[in-house]
Amino acid sequence: MCRAILFLSADMIILFGPTGVGKTDLSQLIAHNLPVEIINMDMGSFYTPLTIGTAKPDWQHQSVRHHLFDIINQPNYYTVAEYRNDVLRVSAEIRSRGAIPLVVGGSAFYLASLFFPPREGTVSETDFHPSGPESDWWHQLAQIDPERARAIHPHDHYRIKRALAVWHTTGKRPSELAPVYQPVDERVVLIHLTRDRADLFARINARVAQMMQAGWIDEVARLRGTAWDAFIKEKKIIGYDDILVYLEHQNGITREELIEIIAAKTRRYAKRQEMFWNKLVRDLQHVPPSSAPVIQSVNLTLTDVELYIKQLLKTIS
Repeated sequence: MCRAILFLSADMIILFGPTGVGKTDLSQLIAHNLPVEIINMDMGSFYTPLTIGTAKPDWQHQSVRHHLFDIINQPNYYTVAEYRNDVLRVSAEIRSRGAIPLVVGGSAFYLASLFFPPREGTVSETDFHPSGPESDWWHQLAQIDPERARAIHPHDHYRIKRALAVWHTTGKRPSELAPVYQPVDERVVLIHLTRDRADLFARINARVAQMMQAGWIDEVARLRGTAWDAFIKEKKIIGYDDILVYLEHQNGITREELIEIIAAKTRRYAKRQEMFWNKLVRDLQHVPPSSAPVIQSVNLTLTDVELYIKQLLKTIS
């Protein structure tokens, strides 16, 4: 089946790729040529005060409708289960208008939830509280379930708490709970965007420098001393936590050193996103072919994107 027909027959299109790869630009090009509405899948862009450092698009002034941007005004957690439910609701509304949901972003856990509902979603963290200080929770999980612990950052207390809740309420290790394949839509085209590594890393370095020029430090400074301060540090939102530390100890490092620290962390994050993608592809190889997503991979270093879109439209006509 040709690619253009795949797009037209899709109930949903998903653009996933590492940070800085060019997801937003391609989504806008698709939106100018196909009847789509965009759904956000970048964690930082859910939060209203996080704009520059999340590379949030100027979605309010776009002709195409955008969804799930700036939906959280307080420093609250937004679970993958909540995200999946919101995508189900919003995508149904989009299709009722005769458009195709175009999900765009690089947040791995949110992407996974669109195919495999969270295994721990049925356990309410409000019903369970681990013993000891938060700093000990990861070590508790590592003793119970080393495999699950390795998949969670030691400071991600929210996910650690939910994993411990699974163990204490079911007696089963979270890693032993097999994921259930349940895609949010029947016909999904899943597009993986990539670039040659040197190209991607150069784009990341340039983007971090541009964010600094755009006033990223001032954006973070306005959040100091608010409830967002602790939230950012706990969530380890790349760049934001480093800038907070920089503002607290301005004599520690130079602005140029800060830029390189953030760029290095962003490059490592991009590598982790690619590792996640490889794992997701392996997981999807075991699902029923009749309901499996159509997976495409586009190397934007080697692809003339405008020509790629034109070829799609030519095939449609």
